[in-house]
Amino acid sequence: MDFDEYRQQLGHHIQEIRKSKGLTQEQVAELIGMDRVSIGYMEQGRRAPKLSTLFELARLYDIDMDEFFRF
Repeated sequence: MDFDEYRQQLGHHIQEIRKSKGLTQEQVAELIGMDRVSIGYMEQGRRAPKLSTLFELARLYDIDMDEFFRF
């Protein structure tokens, strides 16, 4: 698997976690201080999330950060 494929799988998994928590991209963006477009790009695999963003998402979703990498 190359980096682009990995980034897409990671983004899809992040999206699945968000949806399982019943949150919209807009809600997540507001809660962690980002814009919705950035959340969308990350979930589509168009952008790799920063470590600080993953930390904020893990805190918001009440999960361990390693959960993002279990796909």
